[in-house]
Amino acid sequence: MTSLTPRQLLQAWDAQQKMYIEFRENRTRCMMDILAGLAKKLDHPLRVLDVCCGPGSLSNAVTQRFGDASCVGIDRDPVLMRLFRETTPHPDRIEIVDVDLREPGWAARWAEEPFDAAVSATALHWFEPDELTRVHQDIASVLAPGGILLNADHLFFDKATEPFLAELAPAERDRTEAQMRHDGSMSWQEWWDAALAMPGWESEAEEFRRRWADKDISRKVSAEFHLASMRAAGFTETAQVWQWFDDRILMGRMPM
Repeated sequence: MTSLTPRQLLQAWDAQQKMYIEFRENRTRCMMDILAGLAKKLDHPLRVLDVCCGPGSLSNAVTQRFGDASCVGIDRDPVLMRLFRETTPHPDRIEIVDVDLREPGWAARWAEEPFDAAVSATALHWFEPDELTRVHQDIASVLAPGGILLNADHLFFDKATEPFLAELAPAERDRTEAQMRHDGSMSWQEWWDAALAMPGWESEAEEFRRRWADKDISRKVSAEFHLASMRAAGFTETAQVWQWFDDRILMGRMPM
């Protein structure tokens, strides 16, 4: 396989993600519109925490939409963070920090510098239910009064109580994936094969393999579980604000 430039690798990532998230741009726009409503209420530039930031799609969307906003992107994946650092168009307003959300106390470093909002996309499903509850609590601890959490993810239908939708939703994803694969998009595995073979990224590839050597599939939880967990963490205004089949955006807002 011919090696890609970081920019080409990012473009391939975006195409590969769209195979599984057909209306990814609409989802991102909804999140940015909600942040715009929040920004109007602030007397300072928007400050956002990008949780499990990956290659920075949401951080870049925030800094593109809001010319004075700043973001802190946190992640544990060395390859995706390297890609983020090498491709972001706004490095002066984005900080990228290696953080393991499973480690207690990670949020303490921002206790004196709270964020106006936290955002995440297609990531929190990797956490077990008890871990997710702790992550919600930690995020709540670094948000200012009135701060907002926006989480976009596939939160699947229940096969026992929603059998028709539980069958239809993955069939729709399969249709989109088949069409985009036909049009030349990389599969998930093909993309990672290319990323781990990037010239000069050998140390990141080695660390990637070390960190994720024992990675397991987590138990899936419902949108209702997420919302209940957010309420338990202190979010007093919680809602699902966008949906396409089982692709959803959930929002929580801290009390003023």
